Amino acid sequence: MREELELNRGHWDEATRLHTRGNIYGLEDFRAGHCRLHRVEVEEVGDVRGKRLLHLQCHFGLDTLSWARRGAQVTGVDFSALAVETARRVARETGLERESEFVCTNLYEVRDVLAAPGAFDVVFTSYGVLNWLPDLRPWGQIIAHYLKPGGFFYIVEAHPTARMFPLDEDMPKAGTFRPFFPYFHDPEGIRWPPGVDYADPTAQHEVGAHEWQHSLSDITGALLDAGLRLDWLHEFPFCAWNVVAGCEVVERFSGSHAYYALPSSQPQLPLMFSMRASRPA
Repeated sequence: MREELELNRGHWDEATRLHTRGNIYGLEDFRAGHCRLHRVEVEEVGDVRGKRLLHLQCHFGLDTLSWARRGAQVTGVDFSALAVETARRVARETGLERESEFVCTNLYEVRDVLAAPGAFDVVFTSYGVLNWLPDLRPWGQIIAHYLKPGGFFYIVEAHPTARMFPLDEDMPKAGTFRPFFPYFHDPEGIRWPPGVDYADPTAQHEVGAHEWQHSLSDITGALLDAGLRLDWLHEFPFCAWNVVAGCEVVERFSGSHAYYALPSSQPQLPLMFSMRASRPA
């Protein structure tokens, strides 16, 4: 599995270089004082003032630092050294250095680097994260390890059902809008050749990627097995990116981020979910 994770690290080094060009990823908006978070997570996570928040798989930290702007003391974790270096620089540029810390490590090795068991009120992760993890059992244990008693974990992510359906670029091969990828987890995962960047369709990656599908029961099971209590699960007919073929913008937050959904004339699918799980006090 080390080979696949190293491939993905190279992919995300490259993604960081692409996403920090201009305002493709909202970097200039953030520097101008805007929040990079979407409506759902702001409403559902709630007030974070004075809380310690751990952000797993944070990329180059715009969401992490958005939580800092909302009053949290934040720690972001990512396995791309370039992403972490960029996050630290953005924190300095925007006056958020004292409110933030960024740690570079493979998620599965985070406990060797971040010695803060039971230290966080909130563990947070969002949007396009689970597909990079080959095994969710240790992921759930890591979350439980860092939560305070009474603290909670929050995730907002593409719905596993949405990941069954083709993207716009898959339609020539799929032929029609139908289930095109398996729903259930395959430990071998799927190796993808280099392709178009998800945030910038004009940019082409030179490094491929390896991804894994996880069912909704895989996700909830990993958290429950780690001793967390499921507080709630919500499903939405929209997502923070064009997650299946034929989506259109239904709610825009800035020039760089919005919610996308299938046209109202079509049957609606669950495209995104959010979940909160707590560590019993």
